[in-house]
Amino acid sequence: MGMMTSLRRLSKKRPVLGVLFVVVLSIGLVGSYAIFASPRVPNVPPADDQAAAGDAAQQQAEQAEAMQKAIQEQISQLETEMGNLQKEAQAKPDDVATILKLGDNQYNLGTLYLFAGSDQAKAAASFKAAVTSYQQVLKLNPAEKDINLRLAGAALYAGDTKLAEDNFQAAIKADPNDNNARMTFGMYLASIKGDFQGAIDQWQEILKHNPEKEMADQVQEMIKQAEAAKEQASQTGAGSNSQQPPAGGNQASGNSSK
Repeated sequence: MGMMTSLRRLSKKRPVLGVLFVVVLSIGLVGSYAIFASPRVPNVPPADDQAAAGDAAQQQAEQAEAMQKAIQEQISQLETEMGNLQKEAQAKPDDVATILKLGDNQYNLGTLYLFAGSDQAKAAASFKAAVTSYQQVLKLNPAEKDINLRLAGAALYAGDTKLAEDNFQAAIKADPNDNNARMTFGMYLASIKGDFQGAIDQWQEILKHNPEKEMADQVQEMIKQAEAAKEQASQTGAGSNSQQPPAGGNQASGNSSK
């Protein structure tokens, strides 16, 4: 099952988990350019006035068009910056700062292609390029701040879940108090692997670090949803097992009638 398919299913069942996972991966890891909010719908009071309804629809359409224009401008800007960074990286192959910035731009471009432009082929190529850049940074400077978390996010979107999980774990090992790493790893465990207990364990560790109230409330809600999903999965499994006839059941019934 692909990552985006998993997220879509999770978002339907557990909205907080699914939506927040996308937000954290898209913004929390790198600081993406991407615009993920939908155009705001004008507040039009209920009325039979068709003119008012038409104006509201027109305003919404204009806002959506303006957003798409802004997104395309961001894509164009990132593509230009990437071209310049690639030239710099070729000239200075050991320049960690340049390669890191290149990886960030590749990652950000991937999120724009994927979520705003709906171009999965270009998104996949961008995420794979980001993985390569981050791996180069990790090789040059293993102590680079947040490099494992960056690499985990890019690898996940590129479809390499093993590389992603290895680097989530490496990020937490490097800094056990990194709430962002634990939150994202927990979301990965819940949404991609279906390991709800593993996710709960990660999020409970965050609460031990006395986070700010907003984060604490968010984490507690995610734990609540993960607990519910875990219980639902348990009941589904039990129900499925209970419907299976015992091995040799028909034969035993036949024997008893003899």
